Amino acid sequence: MNRVANGRSNPFHVKRSGIAIESTTSDITDLPHEVFLLVIYHLSPTESVLCRRVSRTWRVVFTSDDVSWNLMRWHFPRVREMRNAAGDLDRSAWAHIFPKVARRYFYLRSATPRVTETISQWQRNGFRPIGDWNRWLEWNANLASLQVRNLNWCLDDGLLIYRDDVDEYVAYDLETSRRFSVPFNTSGKIVRRLRLAHGILVIEWYRPEENSIPYITSCTEHFATAFDARRSTEAESAGLAGSWVIQFRSEWRLHHDPFRYSDRFFSAHTATHYALYLWQEDGAPPGEVLVEQLTIWDIKYASPYRPSEDLGPAQPGPKIIKTFMKDDLEFLNIRQGRKPMFHNIWLDEANVYIHDESHRWLTGPQAPINPPRCHYVRATGIPFSGIGPRWFDECGADGNVHMNFCPRAGSAAQRGPADTYRFGNTWPGWAPCWRHEEFPYLTVTDMVDAQACVRIMARKCFGMETLSSYVLPSISFGAEADLDGVYDHEVRFKDELLGQLVASGHIMGDERWVVGENQNGDITIMRF
Repeated sequence: MNRVANGRSNPFHVKRSGIAIESTTSDITDLPHEVFLLVIYHLSPTESVLCRRVSRTWRVVFTSDDVSWNLMRWHFPRVREMRNAAGDLDRSAWAHIFPKVARRYFYLRSATPRVTETISQWQRNGFRPIGDWNRWLEWNANLASLQVRNLNWCLDDGLLIYRDDVDEYVAYDLETSRRFSVPFNTSGKIVRRLRLAHGILVIEWYRPEENSIPYITSCTEHFATAFDARRSTEAESAGLAGSWVIQFRSEWRLHHDPFRYSDRFFSAHTATHYALYLWQEDGAPPGEVLVEQLTIWDIKYASPYRPSEDLGPAQPGPKIIKTFMKDDLEFLNIRQGRKPMFHNIWLDEANVYIHDESHRWLTGPQAPINPPRCHYVRATGIPFSGIGPRWFDECGADGNVHMNFCPRAGSAAQRGPADTYRFGNTWPGWAPCWRHEEFPYLTVTDMVDAQACVRIMARKCFGMETLSSYVLPSISFGAEADLDGVYDHEVRFKDELLGQLVASGHIMGDERWVVGENQNGDITIMRF
């Protein structure tokens, strides 16, 4: 019974209560308060909630804010409720919060959603994601993709942006289930990508030419439209929780020349900057790429100017502050050429990061001529503000298929108590070793709530006959050790939940919910 959980607070450091203690101790609740807390420290969260049903006296004691706060401090020190109430402990309704959090982690630890919600989204014309590289994984006549397509929805800070079944983008607050309109007119526009991050929604789109041949000869101008997405302090002060204000921020042209459908471009943004990596091949001589460049915009200031509508002289708006041309990219060793390795792009306040990867089983016109021994990943960081050295990190040169070759990830069953690899290394400058942490399995996607130490991941290995195309998603915790001191809390979802969540190859969320897409193209929200 003497279970000591990693990260749990010292039980001797207690918060005193005003509960009256009688001279006789005919019940456990009659013990001195400090002794009582030492006893209930060994109860599990579920047992602590069930103790409220024993008697009226026990209910009074176990529903007191003092006892509930100590239970929260012992069992769930990392949850968002504890983090958000760090400076306001005495005014929080801990008796109400503790059973809700205990219920959430009961479902998380059993990899079972408490409630599953399905949302229909617009699946007709109006969305054309960026094409994948012309390469794929092949092993023993089995095929699989290395990359996954872009989604027509995005999620950040509990706000889901999606295109509803009447062809309009809406914002859905997952906590309050309230919906808000996104002021983006979809009429006559084809969306390529949308992303919500740092309180800014960016939608990349183009207006198709009339009488053009789709996917082949059409050349179109692409634009990015940004919106501020912030919580309404006025509405929340009036008692309307979960209110959001979404308003136009700025718009800019992605490139001075039109794009073809076969062109690839990748982007990222923060609250102050936007980065675009452009790769164009059509029309280039053999062995060359027509255009390959990395461009950084300053988007910190709002501007009413819309280049897609205003044909007059350009007005102040987002401006380009840095451009890396082909020679610059060649010097920095991130130029892709005709055998691209590009996987993703990231930004922080002063640097842009390019993530590349290659695999031993890659094949196709754009597959590497000399594939790596296993699975190779690297990250290259480049400062776009001022002058500085290039940052470089790589992994994948050691080991074989019989043992994990990544010195950072290792085996999931052998990780340390805090799972420091995935929860502590969220900086984009590190090579994305999470992709091959269980080689030969490929981690397709994962949802990481680093502050709560909660992770949900989906893996696949098409070469194993006992496995489907996706290895079952699992939940990884770094909060507590079990009775034997083993830090292994990965639990597998049921088979029938797999297709409901990771059919698109993407999952997002936090400790409260995970959002994905089912096989019918509908959005699935699994609440814990």
